[in-house]
Amino acid sequence: MRVIVTGAVGFVGKWLVDELLYQKDEIVIIVRDIQYVPENWKNKLHIIEMSLQDLDKLEESYFPWEEADIFFHLSWDGTSGEHRADISLQLENIINTCNAVELAEKLKCKRFVNAGSIMEYEAMQYIPLEYAKPGEKYIYSTAKLAADFIAKIMTVNKYMEYINVVISNIYGPGERSERFINSTIRKMLKNEKIFFTHAMQLYDFIYIKDAVKEIILAGKKGERNSVYYIGNGEPKILKYFILQMKEVLHSESELFFGSIPFQGVMLTYKEFDTRKVLKLGFVPEITFEEGIILLQKWILEEEK
Repeated sequence: MRVIVTGAVGFVGKWLVDELLYQKDEIVIIVRDIQYVPENWKNKLHIIEMSLQDLDKLEESYFPWEEADIFFHLSWDGTSGEHRADISLQLENIINTCNAVELAEKLKCKRFVNAGSIMEYEAMQYIPLEYAKPGEKYIYSTAKLAADFIAKIMTVNKYMEYINVVISNIYGPGERSERFINSTIRKMLKNEKIFFTHAMQLYDFIYIKDAVKEIILAGKKGERNSVYYIGNGEPKILKYFILQMKEVLHSESELFFGSIPFQGVMLTYKEFDTRKVLKLGFVPEITFEEGIILLQKWILEEEK
């Protein structure tokens, strides 16, 4: 297939492009800075160096073909930490998503795959509640939700098929953000004291290699104008995963559950439903314990 990818040099993007190359797809990646493109990609795919803010300037002549099959839009700035509260940045992400849809139409793409987030569900369930007190992290959540809704409206009216892949908690080698697994495992490896909420909320974690296979499968074979949850499909309370990590890593970290107030909603099994992806033929290969060991190995090698 002929595929276009934004966000190709990010954590998820790199693994996704590697898998697309393995599946022998023809690929164009759009990157802000070519220096971050892995050397082993440069003779295997087409690279366009351009900021997403300038996507509207791209013409068909920049691409090796006149028509494409799938546009994977993964690019999104400010996915963790204090950047989630940056209003200007998050609004810019929404506009960039709209520009990506416009480009996909220009290239006669048959499908547009948007990288959504499980936090869209949190925003929809919590913010409308009377007396709710949403923290600033919900700026990111509502931006993701807005981008999803607007992109769907645009694609449907441009006669493209729309797929929203809802990403839950992906982890694995290459992750450098402040997201939960990455930050917690680094603290555990240093035997630091770690403070948590009650950790009774449901979570679902999926290893990065399994996750990108799911995303690609949903993109290629999913039903049009549909949503596919990307996860392991075995949600458990967060405390279970934390204790598993501590055991697997043989960490001596002291864990303080309930020391951080929990504000938000408790998601249910309904939001962690992978049956649609399983129907497409996907079966997860990496268990949580195996994934943590692989991530530990990568972190330790990186810190040498």
